Amino acid sequence: MKVTFRPSLQGVAQFLGELESRIMEELWRTSGCTARDIRTQLSQRRNIAATTVLTVLDRLAKKGLVDRRKQGGAYVFFPTVSQQEFDEMVTRNVLEGLLDKSSRPILSTFVDLLSGDDELLQELEELVRRKRQ
Repeated sequence: MKVTFRPSLQGVAQFLGELESRIMEELWRTSGCTARDIRTQLSQRRNIAATTVLTVLDRLAKKGLVDRRKQGGAYVFFPTVSQQEFDEMVTRNVLEGLLDKSSRPILSTFVDLLSGDDELLQELEELVRRKRQ
């Protein structure tokens, strides 16, 4: 899955649209729910049409992030990846995009950013050491 990185935003919204982010957060929080449940939850903050929720769920399904199952008379929507798996996936996607263009400046800047945190630098060293084994 390709994502757009928006560093000015926070959390999942850095990679998905605002409504997509809120819906995914709700699905991760509940481990699955109906479109009606999502609409009810989102309506506490803003007025939103049921068709809008269904359209966004469809978009998320096309991106491979959401699946649905018929339970009783309604579809229940489930995240196909955990929030941690999503974070790892988009981190890999962003870093692969950066490293394709010019690896040395990226790596140098990354190490510079970590230089103020000895614990993180030590963790990076350990990760590199393990990869070399």
